[in-house]
Amino acid sequence: MRTADLYSKVTDSIIKQLEAGVIPWTQPWAIEKKAGIAYVPTNVATGRPYSGINTLLLWAEAMERGFHSHAWMTFKQASDIGAHVRKGEHGTTVVFTKWTEKPDEETGETKKRSLLKTYTVFHVEQLEKLPEAYQAKVEPPPETAVYDEALRVSRECGIDIQYTGTKAAYYPNRDQVVLPPFSAFDSEDEFWGVCFHELAHATGHKDRLNRKLSTRFGSNAYAFEELIAELSSAFLCAHVGIPARHRSASYVENWLTVLKDDRRAIFQSASYASQAAGYILEQSHAVQKDTPEVERQETSRERSEREMGDSIAF
Repeated sequence: MRTADLYSKVTDSIIKQLEAGVIPWTQPWAIEKKAGIAYVPTNVATGRPYSGINTLLLWAEAMERGFHSHAWMTFKQASDIGAHVRKGEHGTTVVFTKWTEKPDEETGETKKRSLLKTYTVFHVEQLEKLPEAYQAKVEPPPETAVYDEALRVSRECGIDIQYTGTKAAYYPNRDQVVLPPFSAFDSEDEFWGVCFHELAHATGHKDRLNRKLSTRFGSNAYAFEELIAELSSAFLCAHVGIPARHRSASYVENWLTVLKDDRRAIFQSASYASQAAGYILEQSHAVQKDTPEVERQETSRERSEREMGDSIAF
């Protein structure tokens, strides 16, 4: 599939859902936890979670096709463990960024460029003769453990949070997140969705990930940053096991404008959101620490070099 066609296909699908009143990144929590991977789409052959736009692609595919977990692997990986794809099954396209180096014709300097490549994965329910180890169910942790983990991430991520506000906001000038008291929220799930949203904004500070933070409501730049924060909140909620909640219907029209203006925007915003969520988890030491190096999650800086190029070079 050509890159332009992939951009259009994915963007059109998300636009269609948004126009129908469905926020696609709030849907995956209808799927049970399985194989210890909670709500994060994961390659169960390597133990590595997918990130960026692949998270949205695999969430959407699992929901549309009625899969009961978020466990995936490639055709070769299935073959390597003695499984095979059931006859008649069709795979799901995911993407990765391949970096190349090319001399600049004018200056002669070598410049890095990124190319979007695709490959195919299959859900474990599309496989036959799958070893039992890849089918085992793991009971989800109790809600208290889920919320304790969310609290730990927020406390240890290194971002100042004050619970003195009448509204939730991030203030770049003083580098501070302000939230209403917990009692002002209808539920604990809602509280954490909002908290993670504002923490995602804070990762854009110049001393962290240095994103351009627009404060002009209604502008494309503002809508783009809000989309990053919404996606990042969904990714963080998935990590700790809390169902994501859409924060405000008032942003949907602005998101639609951004997506219709630029077919790459959802890819770019998902990449930035993945980087933001990764930064928060790394700072709170919530990433894998004792898995083999080949299977460890990438750091946000590594992911930035591999994945963020589609935000800049395409």
